[in-house]
Amino acid sequence: MTDAVKGVAAQPVKYEDGQYRRSRLDRLKARALKESKEARNVFQEEKAKEYKANIPELTDKQADACAKNTMKNEKAAAVVDDRMVYIDKAEMEAAEKAMPDREHVYLNPDKKFDAKVCRIIADNPEDFYVNGKFSSDQYKRRLGKYTGYDNKANLDEIKTAASDYGVGNRTIRRAMKRAGYEREKDLTWLYKSLAALGVLGAGAGVGAVVGADFTSNVYGIHNNGSNELLDTIHTSNAVGVGALRGLLASVIPAIALAAVVKDNGGKDIFNGNTAEEIVAKGEKNIETRISGEKNQKIMKSILKMKNISDEDKAFILQLAYGELTGKKVNDRELMAAYEIAKYCDEHPEINPKDYDNLPVPKPGDDDDDDDDDDTVVVTPVPIPGDDDDDDDDGNNTTVTPPLCQLSIGKNNGVKVHDYYVRAGVKGKDKQGNDIIKGDNPYNIVMGKYKRADGKAMSHADIMALRNELFGKNKGLKQGNIQLPDTKTVNGVDYVYNDGNVILGTVAKVKLNYFKPIKYQGDSYNVQDCSNNVLIDNLPSQQKAEEEAQKIAKENPNKYIFLKP
Repeated sequence: MTDAVKGVAAQPVKYEDGQYRRSRLDRLKARALKESKEARNVFQEEKAKEYKANIPELTDKQADACAKNTMKNEKAAAVVDDRMVYIDKAEMEAAEKAMPDREHVYLNPDKKFDAKVCRIIADNPEDFYVNGKFSSDQYKRRLGKYTGYDNKANLDEIKTAASDYGVGNRTIRRAMKRAGYEREKDLTWLYKSLAALGVLGAGAGVGAVVGADFTSNVYGIHNNGSNELLDTIHTSNAVGVGALRGLLASVIPAIALAAVVKDNGGKDIFNGNTAEEIVAKGEKNIETRISGEKNQKIMKSILKMKNISDEDKAFILQLAYGELTGKKVNDRELMAAYEIAKYCDEHPEINPKDYDNLPVPKPGDDDDDDDDDDTVVVTPVPIPGDDDDDDDDGNNTTVTPPLCQLSIGKNNGVKVHDYYVRAGVKGKDKQGNDIIKGDNPYNIVMGKYKRADGKAMSHADIMALRNELFGKNKGLKQGNIQLPDTKTVNGVDYVYNDGNVILGTVAKVKLNYFKPIKYQGDSYNVQDCSNNVLIDNLPSQQKAEEEAQKIAKENPNKYIFLKP
């Protein structure tokens, strides 16, 4: 590994593992983006309106495209936020019981590519350890400095990380996968397997079924997206159908995968310019330095933000596209930069260089290969009767029957919000004296709740809700607690409000600690195409996906499961 990047991310972590977040969204909202298409649609619609209002120069189409990119970033961030990584199996098993709402991944040294990832960790403790112990948070933070805030490891980012650590690209892809980051697909294998966009033309598909004459070109797709004619198939009635059947058997699974692997993540919209060059030159001739009218408008909006210095704007761009990967920027990363810049502009008390370490209120897979293919595919099977000896109509083609695509359902439990109680935080008073700060019940209620009727919360309101949630005259112990989404006290309805919680000065006295309330959360199930529940009461989406994979593998002619 090069000295230039060694130890760059090994900063002290103030909070326990599991608190590092890529998203600034409330965890419940973030998870909804990961699990619900409807939630993603609503989020995208609201973001498009926000962008249109804040940047009037955007067209409706451009605002929607920006919103879609931000939605993708947040959805990817939710996966990373919920995932915890371990190199100690016993520690993982304990954490699974303590935090069933998270996804827990064990880096298994008995698996080839997991073992290679473990070797990277062992050889570079300064990048992945905190206080002498492996940290899941630090692992995700470190890899995030390669992916940037689109939370996706593009091919150039994978290559850079592989070079830094002296390993192959596949090992880095594995490391990213375990952390929950998306990975840009290398389309070379599609080219090699003849699976490309439009492998068989519509005429070929119809002709094969009815036995008519047809000619079809078969194209391969290169890594850069260009096509190449690989072969031409011609058949007349039954002639050539046998060869076609063999081709179909290999390409139809790839066609099923096409939507998953088609990827445009690598385009550089900065045209080779660095973040410093973009910011230094401002709006002057910006059209020649940034590709796309939409992207130019977003960058201009960032440049106009008054509460951020030019130096900080350049840093925010670097943070968004990955501090350790050079200057290549895609449109998703630019939207991430806009969101970070907007947050810092609205919170001038925040130093942008601290953004990646800000605390906020808060799946693993065990496949043996490293092809990064999370999809179960099946080989086409003959429709009964198609191959009867007395069938002389020439229709002897193997056809794929429709497969039932399994889905994951959720049984909604009590809506709660995770909060991590801070304690023992060192600070200074106005005179510069050392003090110790921490969370207290009153400040948590004041920052995280509001009256449902819109009236301002009085001191009496805060005290009443505080006593209901935490009890009278009780302190808080550092660690995770859960806050209910709604609560009614003395006839007044209170709702959760994701605001800032101010730390208070903590006196060195013994406190009667509040014991966190446990709520019955969500459980998950696997459903078939008719929404019949095949298996129920699973503790996490990860477990449900594992069961869906198992069902699909055991019934390859009946079910298919495409991991979301």
